[in-house]
Amino acid sequence: MANHSNPETSVHRSEALQRKLAFKEERKHHNVSFIMMILLTLIAFYAIWSDKVADSFAVLFILVLAVVQVFFQLYIWMHLSHKGHDFPLWGMAAGILVAAITVVGIAGMIWTS
Repeated sequence: MANHSNPETSVHRSEALQRKLAFKEERKHHNVSFIMMILLTLIAFYAIWSDKVADSFAVLFILVLAVVQVFFQLYIWMHLSHKGHDFPLWGMAAGILVAAITVVGIAGMIWTS
């Protein structure tokens, strides 16, 4: 009996292996992102609790940590790193731009008052 390997079966096996490896890599990214978010939260709490950060710098420090966490949430957990997510990315970028312009405008109105 001759051993004939079916090329279709080997293609399915290689695709399954690629999916499994991709899942493992994605799981690793999720775990690292989760740990980073927990660490950033602990850093924020510790910085304010211990008075290691000056009061004048505390709000900016917390906002920077929050922006980093938003990046982790959107990019990793909401799968925006995957192909085909260009439209939501452009929508969020436009929303961030409008929010930034609004904040600068309101701050400018308050500043000149």
